[in-house]
Amino acid sequence: MAVWREMGRSLGRVWKGGVLRGLQTACRVAVAIRPLPRVEGKPPVPRSVVVFSTAGIGDTLSDTPAIRALRESFPDCRITAVVHRRRRAVLEGNPCIDRLVPHAKGPVRFWRTLRAIRQGRPDTAVTLRANDHDPDVWPLAYLSGARVIASRPAMTRFPFLVNLPVAVPDWVDRPGVEQTLEIVRALGADTVDPRMDFVVPEAARRRVDEILREHQLAGRPLVAMQVHVSPRLAFRDWPAAYFAALGRRILEAFPVRLAITGGREDVAAAAAVGRELGAGATVLAGRLSLPETAALLTRCRLLITTDTGIMHLGFAVRAPTLALLHPYNAHRVGPHGYGGLHRVALLDPSLWAGEDPPRVGLDRLTPEAVWPVLRAFWQDTDASRAVEPPPAGRAETEAGE
Repeated sequence: MAVWREMGRSLGRVWKGGVLRGLQTACRVAVAIRPLPRVEGKPPVPRSVVVFSTAGIGDTLSDTPAIRALRESFPDCRITAVVHRRRRAVLEGNPCIDRLVPHAKGPVRFWRTLRAIRQGRPDTAVTLRANDHDPDVWPLAYLSGARVIASRPAMTRFPFLVNLPVAVPDWVDRPGVEQTLEIVRALGADTVDPRMDFVVPEAARRRVDEILREHQLAGRPLVAMQVHVSPRLAFRDWPAAYFAALGRRILEAFPVRLAITGGREDVAAAAAVGRELGAGATVLAGRLSLPETAALLTRCRLLITTDTGIMHLGFAVRAPTLALLHPYNAHRVGPHGYGGLHRVALLDPSLWAGEDPPRVGLDRLTPEAVWPVLRAFWQDTDASRAVEPPPAGRAETEAGE
């Protein structure tokens, strides 16, 4: 298995290097032969749009308000969304999307993705976000046949393939959802609701119900703790010992059980937290798919998390979320548009000198500093539930609210 993974990485490096340089040259020649038309002011109302959102879980969820803006503003338009194949579940079932096309880097997948996109005959292409290793989405947008291509040129090595450039000079100062909403505003699309969307499949709900029954947690108040270990951005991580210390205070103060979540790479850290907390905690890290994690969050009284894709998932399913954030990026990734449903425990900004990346991490945010924020948040959400009970018939995806 390791050999196959290394072969895959090698092919990816070849694709990112020589093949993409050749593609860049080919696209320049193609644009010289078939130039994109000039776009003056607002472009025509689109009949078929292809939207590219191929970044991580959190970024893809942050793009859902922009997709909703397209649907609300152009209700008769056909919307095709291109998403990274590993993040397909993020957009699956989204009612604003007519067709979902999974994509990954590589020459074979490039042509397969292009063929699928062209079946929708798009007249407009919008690139909202892409990972650094996915620069091929702009050539896909051009080759799709779209005559209007909207994007932020600063994101790509193919700015000459964008004929509706959206500068967004304050990009790094905007909340993530507002970043890509600005791109679709150039098309005349907008929404009054900046909240993210995620549709929880019924199969995931049933599976989570089974797991909760298996651990004798069905019907019991739950608090989820997302333990994460980042291989690249360690400044965003909170130590496992801190999660354990906070968990002990929660168990002492409230009649709840703790569900320790995380991805496969987080299993060891989550297990360490579980061992410290004993019978009051159930470790589910590595056991749940993304939709199943979403289903679990709708059953939880509270989610405690650092800046992870699961934090954004908590926002999207309206689970009360306490986000442990660094001032470096809290304004971009924190909750936006949810009122009092979420709260942020922020590292003291005076501890960070403004360097990028930060040298001071979240290990300087102590459990003692987080506890009063958590307790006040708990009391506030208790009061809001008593004053404004959820109306009868509310959709299940709103259950966490």
